[in-house]
Amino acid sequence: MIIKSFKKLIRIFKFANEMAKYDLKMSDIRVYVKLDSYLAEWLVHEHGGIPVAFPKNSYENDVLEMSLTLRPKNLDDDGDGPGEGKIPIAVPYFKYKNVKSYNYLPKNGQLAIQKSIRQRFMMQLWRDLHKFGNIGKQRKELIFAWMEAHGITPSDTNWNTLAKIYQRRQDVYRKQRKMAKNTVNEPLET
Repeated sequence: MIIKSFKKLIRIFKFANEMAKYDLKMSDIRVYVKLDSYLAEWLVHEHGGIPVAFPKNSYENDVLEMSLTLRPKNLDDDGDGPGEGKIPIAVPYFKYKNVKSYNYLPKNGQLAIQKSIRQRFMMQLWRDLHKFGNIGKQRKELIFAWMEAHGITPSDTNWNTLAKIYQRRQDVYRKQRKMAKNTVNEPLET
C-alpha cells in the first residue's frame, strides 16, 4: 500500500517536472513588428520595456505560436529584422513548436499581432477615459494626462490621434445605446 502511494507520488512529481519545462519562458529569439509611434510607446510602457514580452496565455502569444513558420529559403531581403519604427517582441518557448527553427513571422502574422495590440490599446483608452462620462472641455487635459500615465510622448500629433480614436469609439457607443433604447421601447408584435 505504501509502495503504491509512493510510486504514484513519484509519477506526479515526474509529470509536474515535465510540465514545468513548458512554463512560458522567453527564448532569445525576437520578431520585429512595425507600429505607429504612440502605439509602440504604449506597448513598451505596458509590458515593461524592450523587448516586449507578452504575458503567459495571452492572445498575442497564441497568434505567435500559430503564425511562426520556418524561414523561407528564397528570402533575400531581411525585411523582418530590426528597423525604423519596429518593436522587438520576445518569442516564448512553445510546447509544440521549436522556436529555434520556427522563428519567421510572415506578413499575416504581423498584421494579426498589430491588430491585437491596437485593439488592446483602444480598449484601455476607452475604459480609462469613458468613466469620466462626456469629457467635453476637459478632453485635452485628460488625454494628455492619460498619455503621460501610459508612457506616450505628450505631443499634439499623438493627442490628435488619441482624440480621434476616442471620438470614433464614443460615436459607436452612442449609436449602440440609441439603437438599444429604441428596440426596448418598441412594442412586441403578437
